[in-house]
Amino acid sequence: MTERWIKPLRGGWADKTVCDAIEAWEESSGIRLPEDYRAFMTRYNGGRVYPLMFTHTAREPGDAPNPTEHFVDPINDWDRVVTWRAELGDRLPKQCLVIGRDPGLIELILSLRPDDHGHVYSWVHNLGGAWSSSENDYLCRQAPSFRAFIEGLFENEDKDGHDYWDMQPREEEACRLEF
Repeated sequence: MTERWIKPLRGGWADKTVCDAIEAWEESSGIRLPEDYRAFMTRYNGGRVYPLMFTHTAREPGDAPNPTEHFVDPINDWDRVVTWRAELGDRLPKQCLVIGRDPGLIELILSLRPDDHGHVYSWVHNLGGAWSSSENDYLCRQAPSFRAFIEGLFENEDKDGHDYWDMQPREEEACRLEF
């Protein structure tokens, strides 16, 4: 199995305030986060993971798939998850959270919907139309769970992911990622 690593974001590793904020959000929303994602957030509060590459299948004109490799940068901290959800409003599918992104226009979406609870999708960031409009209606399925998404991240032959990950600032040393 591939060793997985994580670097903390600006605020460092998760603390009691993150755990309390997640519990308060779950109580007020009536939605329980998937256990694997919840455990990750209460332990790390987001971060920069390695390996960090994933494949997103963007649609081209005529709906032909165009697979491209992207970097996860970063998995968002809880504050960003909540504020970004509010800012996106009706552009984001209902009962979904933006849990991460790439350096460009790809957002990582966690479904909290009953029919696909816990699935991770990638989404081409769209500030235009409301969700399900013709210009904003496509999620690319990445994994059936957050853990499966993390375990599916990869490195290419040229080590492009490691080069990118290694140049990111860190306040604390990286540690082995554990669930």
